[in-house]
Amino acid sequence: MNCRHLRPLLLCALGILSPRAGSAAQAENFAALLDTTCHYGYGDTHTVIWKPLATLPGLVRPGDTLTVWAYAPSSPTSWSASLRFGALGVPMAAAGGSFQPSLGWWVLGFRVPQGVAEEVYDLALGSDTGVRDTTRHSVKVLPAFRSDYYFAQISDTHLPEHSFSPNFSTCDTSGMADFDAVIDDLNLIHPEFILHTGDLVNEGELEEYYRDYEMGRAQGMVSRLRDPMFLSSGNHDIGGWQPTPPPAGTARKNWWRYFGWPFLASPPAGAPYHSQDYSFDYDSLRVIALEAYLNNGSYDNYQTGTYGGGSFTSEQIGWLTQEIAAAGPRHKLVMYHFDFDQGANTGSTTGPWQLNIATLGVDGAIWGHDHSVPENTVTPYTARPFNLGCQSVIDGKRTFRIFRVHNGHVSPGPMHHAGTTTDSLSATWNGPNDGSQVRLGVTVTNRFGEPWDHARLVFIMVDHDSNYAATGGTVAQTIRQGGKIGVYVDCVLPAAGSAAASVYPTTPIVVGVGDRAGRAVDLSPPRPNPFRAEARRVTLRYSLPGAAVVTAAVFDLNGRRVATLRHGPVAAGEHDLVWDGRTEAGQAVAPGVYMVRLATPAATGAQKVVVVQ
Repeated sequence: MNCRHLRPLLLCALGILSPRAGSAAQAENFAALLDTTCHYGYGDTHTVIWKPLATLPGLVRPGDTLTVWAYAPSSPTSWSASLRFGALGVPMAAAGGSFQPSLGWWVLGFRVPQGVAEEVYDLALGSDTGVRDTTRHSVKVLPAFRSDYYFAQISDTHLPEHSFSPNFSTCDTSGMADFDAVIDDLNLIHPEFILHTGDLVNEGELEEYYRDYEMGRAQGMVSRLRDPMFLSSGNHDIGGWQPTPPPAGTARKNWWRYFGWPFLASPPAGAPYHSQDYSFDYDSLRVIALEAYLNNGSYDNYQTGTYGGGSFTSEQIGWLTQEIAAAGPRHKLVMYHFDFDQGANTGSTTGPWQLNIATLGVDGAIWGHDHSVPENTVTPYTARPFNLGCQSVIDGKRTFRIFRVHNGHVSPGPMHHAGTTTDSLSATWNGPNDGSQVRLGVTVTNRFGEPWDHARLVFIMVDHDSNYAATGGTVAQTIRQGGKIGVYVDCVLPAAGSAAASVYPTTPIVVGVGDRAGRAVDLSPPRPNPFRAEARRVTLRYSLPGAAVVTAAVFDLNGRRVATLRHGPVAAGEHDLVWDGRTEAGQAVAPGVYMVRLATPAATGAQKVVVVQ
């Protein structure tokens, strides 16, 4: 997904940038809203990859096969893919797949190699015919599916802020601060995944109109989360605010470009549904997401013969019934924005397509839309099946709910509110957490009434020639790149209490650190060493047991990158690194001790080099 492949749209010709004819007042408001001090642009719009997405991510473990949908002609004969996190690249082996004529796109498989660190990665895809695309923040690599874990629900972020056209400013980003506060707490709590039950943006039709780019900016916010987020749409996402000039269907088409599938306008035989309803499995739990909207003229009035006056059409309910049956013995959770036919969402049967939670055969349902829903509007969170709304993130409510899972059984917790003095998390560091420190500590105060027993702290440290250990928690993994090392520390944050943790350097890194399969990256001692930069070059030989993406660089003892020696794919076998004692800018380095570090996704090696006059 890369917006630079898109040609500028003829917005005026499409009727998107110009107010409706005869609306002088709207034209005047439009001119007033275009604050030239605020400049936004497209985010990561669709080109080739249709799945996984930042809001429909893949959940995989090392050794699993990641399924990729690629919208491209049938002409490529080979495809390649890699996972990317910062400067790291992890090539994946092709694991089958083909062009599907009944769909009109490719369904591909790629195997995640062993030893890949737990993180949310970008996915890069390429073909032998030059087709290229990248989706950001779209693949979560897990060490394993856990039997005891928790996940989070959030809803109604209404980004970037909550006033409506024509009475808003394109420069107002106040709603992002509310989402930021929730993101900060969830990044510490570390849920396995996050479910967003709709109204991600405030007015989905304003991507180009007013040049507000709400969806592009919301997409950037989602990438701040350290854990994957699954999104189901709401009426503000795929509906139009009545007084706004863009024509019916504009919001839905914008949605398809970022978070949905453009083929839904005219679905193929192999995928005959018009709504973006989907499911995913985490071990013994299946989560089923339904698209929700209003289409009766109050928000939108687009293809009513297909989409009706509102969501949960017979087509959607038929799909839902099949999904529940296909889940078999798995536990089942339904998520959506709101059942507008039911109004208060009581489970009544007064309309044709309501969700009667009691008879669906699911463990529960979660939803949004009601920004101030009390805890017990429909059923207590202790009831089964549960049927629970969640208050909004926007307007300072900053709400989230945590669901705890044991062997697939889901137990909801109460709603929480981030960023208050009585109900929040706060972290106080004893130094900057920016990669400039060798030792670093933090105290986390948990004002919530729940303990967070899977909490995770990420320390960004100087990547010296040492490993790191922790107090107050367990080092789960480390990721090295760019002269810095991310030290991931798992800990328990007690309810209504505090916890302290710190990291510090320990034993030197052993040259030729092995991966989980026992293989090693052997980095030989430099020759000559010491060496005189003006007169000679220093060479280090290394060997790879298999092809890998290699990053090799020189660092000073403060952890600053001096020169990059290699970054890219390298074949198996022996290879040389050569350094002439100069920086990337071509200047001779000062005499002293430097570190040459070589890293692959599975292993790391390092050697000291002494530069003399």
